[in-house]
Amino acid sequence: MKFRNSLLISLSVLGLGCTYDPVEETELVHSLIPKELTIVEPVGLKLENIFVTDKVSINAKLPEDGTYRLKIKDIGGKLISQEKLEAKKGDNLLSIYTSSLPKTSYTVELHTDNGTLLGSSIFVIQE
Repeated sequence: MKFRNSLLISLSVLGLGCTYDPVEETELVHSLIPKELTIVEPVGLKLENIFVTDKVSINAKLPEDGTYRLKIKDIGGKLISQEKLEAKKGDNLLSIYTSSLPKTSYTVELHTDNGTLLGSSIFVIQE
């Protein structure tokens, strides 16, 4: 009986010590965002660097959970690539792989699923 009470008390203390704290998780997520990808505004798109070789990291900061489209257009505005994203509200770290694209300039655009432009940025593929 004494062992059982000790076990229950130990489990109760352990349970209290492992409760979910959303503030700590939010702080952890924001601390993982590299400084060069931080977006202060509530919505936007930011590239790690304008000059890329094989890939570029981006942050898509979104107003709400939902479906979005990431479009890549060439310098003339022709759609080269498009990806449908299921993304969360806030910061979403993504990568664009560019090794199969010709060495030139491109625009990357972030749109809502109904076509509203949320942000855009230019990048140049280098050799």
